[in-house]
Amino acid sequence: MTFLRRLQGYWLMIHPFPVMMVVTLATILAVATARESTDLSRLIRAMATLFCSQVVVGISNDLHDRVLDAHGQPWKPLARGIVTPNDARALIALAFALMLVLAISLGPIIVLLALLGTFAGILYNFWLRGTPFSWFPYVLGFVTLPIFVWVSMARFDARQLVLAPIGLPLLIGVHLAQTLPDTETDLALGVRGFAVTLGRARGVLVVWSTLIGAQMLALVSALGLNSNLEIMLLAVSASFALIAASIALYHQRPTSTTLRALFRLVAPSAVILVAGWLAALRA
Repeated sequence: MTFLRRLQGYWLMIHPFPVMMVVTLATILAVATARESTDLSRLIRAMATLFCSQVVVGISNDLHDRVLDAHGQPWKPLARGIVTPNDARALIALAFALMLVLAISLGPIIVLLALLGTFAGILYNFWLRGTPFSWFPYVLGFVTLPIFVWVSMARFDARQLVLAPIGLPLLIGVHLAQTLPDTETDLALGVRGFAVTLGRARGVLVVWSTLIGAQMLALVSALGLNSNLEIMLLAVSASFALIAASIALYHQRPTSTTLRALFRLVAPSAVILVAGWLAALRA
């Protein structure tokens, strides 16, 4: 096995797309919070801490599910044997150690928040993924993330609390979009997570309903906060265009492969909506 192939396996094992979505969202929130007084050093260390936390969660997910993945997702690095379980454990230990070092440099509260966010992911991977409560770790992570950002940047904008009612439906929609492709395999193996409980037909409807509902909430709240409506309308339009594309794509070909593509439209749609909402806030 070549070094490049193994390196590619390591990269895929961290779940790069969702990890990049989370780090991008956190970076946007941090910059929007600090605005012109952004401390670049703290920003880089905070986002590196978050990245390492997400790496721990992503690799531990594949490590825990490697037997299931051999049946349902045999292309994954651990299932294919490109990466060994011992390699995965070593990477988890390295990422966790780096996370702690970076978090310590930002203060004890950041250490606790980083551990809490990581615990939310571990809770999903090892205990709640196969239950109807698989959404709960996502909510815990969502609540932890903005607090992590605010403490990291030593700044707080009370208006950003309005993101809570916007973010929760977004979170449910993104969670379902990520887990719906595996419903058939999960059902066959007796894993009954939230997506399996809803079923594919109802699940996709919930995904689209929550995303569109969040877009409407974002627009209404922007009006109430006297935000820049041109920016907000642009963000809502771009976010809705991605959802509309996912609806058209799924109706054309309602398969598991299409559902995986659907997630890659839904997640950026959520990030664009939140980014636009934050950018529209007047200083």
